[in-house]
Amino acid sequence: MPKYLNLWEIDNSKMPVDLNERAGLQMKQLEMIKKMIAEKQISDWGLFAGGGAGYAIAEGTASDMLKRTLPFGPFVKFKIQPVLSPDEVIQVMKSMSG
Repeated sequence: MPKYLNLWEIDNSKMPVDLNERAGLQMKQLEMIKKMIAEKQISDWGLFAGGGAGYAIAEGTASDMLKRTLPFGPFVKFKIQPVLSPDEVIQVMKSMSG
């Protein structure tokens, strides 16, 4: 199953200015993330220590990644990168050697 590194960043221009509204929205987002982890839709998630950005690791298809990120818009921007395991890289390297 393909694996993806999802780098995310909060778009502060879309976030509520009121601190209570912002906290409420972020709590809803965190509950969605906890549910995704419990349902094994994502295997790891973290917030960078500076705040406002972080990462998630997930397996699935590109369509799965889109489906999982859409509920966070327009408040969060994503950069999603497919990643290869060491075994997948070795397989590619072996296929290139004659």
